Amino acid sequence: MSLSRRNFIKSTALLGGGIAIGFNLTGCSKSPPFPNMSSTALQPNAFLQVTAEGDVILQLHKSEMGQGVFTGLTTLAAEELNMDPAQIIVQHAEFHPDFRDPEFYVMITGGSSSVRLSFVSIREAAATLAAILKSAAAQQLNLPESSLSVVDGKVVHASGDILFADIVDTARTIPSPEAVTLTAPQDFKYIGYYNQRLDARAKVTGSSQFGIDVQYPEALTAVLIRSPDFGGRAKSFDAIAALAKSGVRTVLDVDGAVAVVADTYWQARQAASAVTIEWEKGPLSGVSSDTLRNERHTLLETESGKNVEEKGEQSAASGDEVTALYNVPYLAHATMEPMNALAVVSPESIEIWTGNQSPDIALSAIADATGYRREQIRIHNQMLGGGFGRRILSDYLVEAARVAQLSGFPIKVVWSREDDMRGDFYRPNSSVKMSATIDNNVVTSLQAKVAAPSIMGQFVGAVSNTLMPQWIPDGLHNKLAGLAASSDPAATEGLVENDYQFPYMRTDYIMQETSIPIGYWRSVGHSQNAFFMESFIDELAARTGQDPLQFRLNHLPADSRRRKVIEEAAARADWGKPEAGQFQGIAVHESFHTMVAQVVSVSIEGKKIKVHKVVCVVECGIAVNPDIVSAQMEGGIVFALTAALKGDITVVDGAVQQSNFHNYEMLRMNETPEIEVHIMPSAESPTGVGEPGVPPLAPALANAVFAATGQRLRQLPLKLS
Repeated sequence: MSLSRRNFIKSTALLGGGIAIGFNLTGCSKSPPFPNMSSTALQPNAFLQVTAEGDVILQLHKSEMGQGVFTGLTTLAAEELNMDPAQIIVQHAEFHPDFRDPEFYVMITGGSSSVRLSFVSIREAAATLAAILKSAAAQQLNLPESSLSVVDGKVVHASGDILFADIVDTARTIPSPEAVTLTAPQDFKYIGYYNQRLDARAKVTGSSQFGIDVQYPEALTAVLIRSPDFGGRAKSFDAIAALAKSGVRTVLDVDGAVAVVADTYWQARQAASAVTIEWEKGPLSGVSSDTLRNERHTLLETESGKNVEEKGEQSAASGDEVTALYNVPYLAHATMEPMNALAVVSPESIEIWTGNQSPDIALSAIADATGYRREQIRIHNQMLGGGFGRRILSDYLVEAARVAQLSGFPIKVVWSREDDMRGDFYRPNSSVKMSATIDNNVVTSLQAKVAAPSIMGQFVGAVSNTLMPQWIPDGLHNKLAGLAASSDPAATEGLVENDYQFPYMRTDYIMQETSIPIGYWRSVGHSQNAFFMESFIDELAARTGQDPLQFRLNHLPADSRRRKVIEEAAARADWGKPEAGQFQGIAVHESFHTMVAQVVSVSIEGKKIKVHKVVCVVECGIAVNPDIVSAQMEGGIVFALTAALKGDITVVDGAVQQSNFHNYEMLRMNETPEIEVHIMPSAESPTGVGEPGVPPLAPALANAVFAATGQRLRQLPLKLS
């Protein structure tokens, strides 16, 4: 049986307080007070508050890392409160059980789910607040509620209006209504129309605060020297020369790493280079990217794997078998802001200021590492200078807490770019054997066999203490991690559950046991599996002498979303009529409930691939903020194009070889193509947009290169021979 992330966590999330539905954790008898609750404010739920001064405050329970939730979620509240989103004060939320994701059951930002899963809950919370305010105003003014409306921070009636501030005291005595009516889509004033970014001005002017910006009185800075080999530890070190340098306070062994603590970052970084360390090799000594790839190829030839999905019946009729072997490398997240956290530890508490995607997971990780209880730890989230899944992990928060605990100082841990590049949790390397049978120019079967390490296996071992009560034995955590590993949906997502129609379809998964640290990378398994599937679909079109677009349409249902989106993309890109000297490639992929099709136009100059234009069509339900949807498609395309042309983390003898942007390059501005985004109109509830722009790019690009050169490139990054 295939085990999805949702079902695994549902089966292990013994939270003891019921399931999160809407904005209430039903049955939770000891839920903590709402965040930033004030005795003079109106706060009927965890999300929204009206202060005594009449200010409306939204607790942003999802991390803002450039994907637009700061604006998007505020817009949802503003719609039901009938007020300009810019009038709402937004605060980064601390952990509260009511903020736990209703699918993952932890407070987390990921899976392009923030707007999708908040579309109803935040609107219900805001509608509840509006109903209470109207009821309070009706009571004070002795008017029927039906004669009142909420507008821009006031309750309005025929003869005037009354400010929120003037009814807060009365409103605090009004019980929450049992049910509320949400604004009908045809009456939306902000959803689908509001095209500003509430955080734009602060970010442009530099007043927006990221984790790395946080200051604390008398805080020192720590630089950690970590083993160059994964899992390695310091056996001994000599810090005499480092301690003699200006500003250095102490040098500590911190759980196998060496921390240099100084007054400033530069002093700590300079002193770190003067520490002599004898390292104990880690468990991945001798492991390399090449040997892991070769091992996967052997697995694909010798192991049958676990069947993940099978549709139709395999024909006994003869036909030509077509096979292709595809490979993708490890990839780093390479966020603009390297990892950092500021920790203040006292005998009674730990406070952390940082940017993180999962405060819930971090609380448990810090508690485990320090011996403090979760209830003694507070995490103050800030803006994130990029996350892409990297900041779901808590290692850098744990480091800050541990250095502060051991040193006795308030500590700010700051990673260098080199630390970040070599200490990441990487997008897994993966290999797949695609195969098909063709009988009389008709494709009669399509199969994929994947060999890849398991993200879930590593991740569950790290977070199961968040999902299960503390009395569960540690040994059971390891068993659950093993169970999750062998059924990791990320390894095959995008290959299974697509709506292409062939008489027989099958997907198998072989787990590769050995792996360097891996984690969730923007669009996760879709990032490679779209490349595998859409490239091979193109190969089959070529083998059967069909146009790549028409071949796809021939194997899609008439009512398929995939069909509608790819037809729109082809029309927008004038498919089949490229500019002189250019060639087109096409791909379509569904991820995070969103369908995206892209047409890429390229030319070839020697062995250099030049990308001229990308036409992107996205169907994501209601676009809460159309400008942000377009921006996320554009950003995803640039992100994916970087990976497709340049991205490659290589491991030799258990250590990453790349260290900075000189050998892990980013796409330059002069390499960035024209990007054209079209949003399909929809009346459906919104789906994800932070990640779905990534998967179709690599295959569309590779297919365009094939059209231009006749070379079928089956390995990323794409290199012409």
